[in-house]
Amino acid sequence: MTTELSSADQKRPRAPSIALLFIMLYAGQLGSTIYLPGLPDIARDLDTTLSAAQTMVATYLAAFAVAQLVMGPLSDRFGRRPVVVGGLALFTVASVVCAVAPDIGSLLIARLAQAAGACATIVVGRAMIRDTAEGVAAVQAMSWLSIALGVGPATAPFFGGFLVAWFGWPSTFIVTALVGTGVLIFVLLDLEETLPPAMRRPPEPSQLFFTYLRLMRNPEFLGYSMIVSFASGAMQAYVTSVPIVFIILMGVPPELFGFYIMVMPTLYVVATYVSRRLSVRVSVDRIILAGVALSASGGLLQVVFGLWGVTTPYPVLFAFAISNFGTGLVLANCYAGALNTVPPSIAGQASALSGFAHMGWGGIVSIAAASMVHTSSLQFALAQMTTTWLGAATAIYLIIVIKRRPTAKEE
Repeated sequence: MTTELSSADQKRPRAPSIALLFIMLYAGQLGSTIYLPGLPDIARDLDTTLSAAQTMVATYLAAFAVAQLVMGPLSDRFGRRPVVVGGLALFTVASVVCAVAPDIGSLLIARLAQAAGACATIVVGRAMIRDTAEGVAAVQAMSWLSIALGVGPATAPFFGGFLVAWFGWPSTFIVTALVGTGVLIFVLLDLEETLPPAMRRPPEPSQLFFTYLRLMRNPEFLGYSMIVSFASGAMQAYVTSVPIVFIILMGVPPELFGFYIMVMPTLYVVATYVSRRLSVRVSVDRIILAGVALSASGGLLQVVFGLWGVTTPYPVLFAFAISNFGTGLVLANCYAGALNTVPPSIAGQASALSGFAHMGWGGIVSIAAASMVHTSSLQFALAQMTTTWLGAATAIYLIIVIKRRPTAKEE
């Protein structure tokens, strides 16, 4: 796929503020994990099984993945701003419905709508960066979005633990709705359009299909997107499995569970910041290789601890911390690398396809983790090692084999 831009593409509009992009993404991530400390209570109150309650993670990720394939093209056709506004409105309303759901079926349906709205902030946020920046500037801007993706899961279960202990699990969704309302107001007041009308394309189904097909045949775009998917899959296995492993098997109270969840993505945020600083001195691909090496090492160590039969959270947290730090080095660089292979006029579709792979794989990992009978940390360990090693293998193949072919562009 050509990466040459037309003269219209080269006249970049003013970039949205990092603060605004940050809180847009934070709201969606808040909704994805804030309820986790209340997962056992949800199963009890709605008279369902823990496995059924665990599918709330997979349901959210699956809807998030599929909806991106719609939100991205819509933003290419109608502009970025209206899609963000509509997505935030849907997210807010669906959060309220989650809080009052009378049974697990209704709750899962509401989660589908909640995820569909939340995905607009992420897929369009990445496209807006592609509209307004490229190269190192795009990597650094993307790193702030990656930090938001880490801060959400880091803080949401921490606050959720106290909300569940004090007010019950429905309060987590009420707070999510309030946050969504605040972010929507901020967007209405401050967000400017970044895709001029002259660059917009109608989302015809046949055209969408062939554009996605072209993107999938772009080895660099596909490679970077799959590294993101595999490296971040460990986090989805973590948020699906550890409520059972920590709260039920290891007796961790909800308030302390929230703290354990918060510590892990904090390391991811630190790694993303480190990656941002390194990007002006070290090549993107070197940073990615270092990240997947750490991620895979943490996965292997987790299996060792699982076979050892650890009964406290600390070894599990230590091994996952290594993987999560590696993921923080990977995500922003891979997203920027993927989107830099396409022109801004199809950045929404490219962001959507990359995000679909990311969240789709996360959904697969979550379903696999939820279907396991957790008798120890070993089941989670196997899921973590599998996805991190796939990420490392993909990175090695892309960077050492594909990009070093004579016809490939050098970094």
